[in-house]
Amino acid sequence: MTSDHYEILGIEEDATQEEVKSAYRRLAKSLHPDMNKDDSTGTSDKFKNVKEAYEVLSNPLKREKYDLERMRSRRGQTGPPPPTYSPQQRNTFLYSGPPIASQRGADIKLSIAISFQESFLGMRRGVDIGMPVSCDHCGGSGAAPNTPVSGCPTCKGSGALLAPVQTPQGYVNQRVLCSTCNGRGILMQQFCPKCSGVGLINGVENVAVSLPPGVEDGAIIKLNGKGGHGLGNGPRGDLLVTVVVKEEQNMKRVDNDLYIEESISLPKAVFGGKHRVNTIEGRRTLRIPPMTKSRTEFLIEGEGFPDPVSGEHGDLYVVVYIDPPEQLSDNARTLLKKLAVEIGEDLEQLGV
Repeated sequence: MTSDHYEILGIEEDATQEEVKSAYRRLAKSLHPDMNKDDSTGTSDKFKNVKEAYEVLSNPLKREKYDLERMRSRRGQTGPPPPTYSPQQRNTFLYSGPPIASQRGADIKLSIAISFQESFLGMRRGVDIGMPVSCDHCGGSGAAPNTPVSGCPTCKGSGALLAPVQTPQGYVNQRVLCSTCNGRGILMQQFCPKCSGVGLINGVENVAVSLPPGVEDGAIIKLNGKGGHGLGNGPRGDLLVTVVVKEEQNMKRVDNDLYIEESISLPKAVFGGKHRVNTIEGRRTLRIPPMTKSRTEFLIEGEGFPDPVSGEHGDLYVVVYIDPPEQLSDNARTLLKKLAVEIGEDLEQLGV
């Protein structure tokens, strides 16, 4: 059974991450132990090999190290010398498309918890994130410092060649990784001892994360170019931030409307009066009309959450609840009994 990860997944050496993922899903579905109870054809071992291959090739840093070790082992093998071509013949096999020696960095996913107030006002915060970063020993080149680095003479620095492939319509040229430089486009006499020639190491970078006012719980904010560093000085990946908004005790959000629960005293509910409300943006004064019932909603237009895209504000609703006093003096209890009788309450039904 082959131990080559690319052959196990049945993909080319320059397969994209989507192609790696698609091949893994297809094989994992057919080889999964739950689908092969008897294991008469050794599917359990095949499934383990497929899983191991995917874990390596789906991780850009692990994949690059694997490719380097694979290239080194190939160089150590004996066999017939490679064919030689004249300069004119060799040029016919050169790949003239965009360089593939560099690779885009990995996308980084991150969850960040913010307060209810921060979701209303927006926030900017520096966050330490673990990600592949350029090797500080070699500057990301992969070569040991002060050692020669030259362009690959086989692929002329593109990292690829065109190989003839037979199809029903005849032979066509297909792009393949240059085996001389393993798709890097350069040749190094000595690999960097810190990153083993990859050019990347696992590190931590402080990234400034900005969230707009009105950002919602569960929103995914994409920060372009803030993800993992690319191989061979390739472009950085993106940072995908999932927002988790903490709950506030007496506040809740419904769409872009803000609801605040407030308690008022029994006398204020009966006689009316002014009531001060602490909102996110400051204090507001409500006028409570006489005989206000519990769960009455008071509308303040345009003071709800801002829309994170348009900036337009929703409305603020203050919901009042009548809060009975926690302690009553004997005199107060006597007065309440008299009030209960006056308004027609049956004292025997009140438990007094």
